[in-house]
Amino acid sequence: MRKWAWGFGLAAVLLAWGLAGGQADASAGAAPADTGKEVIDINTATAKELDALPGIGEAYVRAIIEGRPYSDKRQLKWKKIIPRATYEKIKDRITALVPRTEAKPAEAPAPAAKDKSSPKLIK
Repeated sequence: MRKWAWGFGLAAVLLAWGLAGGQADASAGAAPADTGKEVIDINTATAKELDALPGIGEAYVRAIIEGRPYSDKRQLKWKKIIPRATYEKIKDRITALVPRTEAKPAEAPAPAAKDKSSPKLIK
């Protein structure tokens, strides 16, 4: 019985130690990678800003700008504007913010003009 209790205790210690180590690894992986690079909006970025992204050259810059606006950054690969491998290189450095449009108050419809061409009733 004593061996069984000792083995159970050892297993519990090893399990706790393994879980604690796994939590440290999981928390390190869960944190976003801080590349020190600024995230750019593909809807408003200049050609120079887009060209600074890895794997993006003049042709892709032109295609990205011509494909605007984007509601989601993944549209770059969905619409086949850039290859998937290139998207994977830049996905953490881009965003696609949807521009706000100012809501204009609805205008009242203009009153209908009377049709003057209809015949008048004769009494």
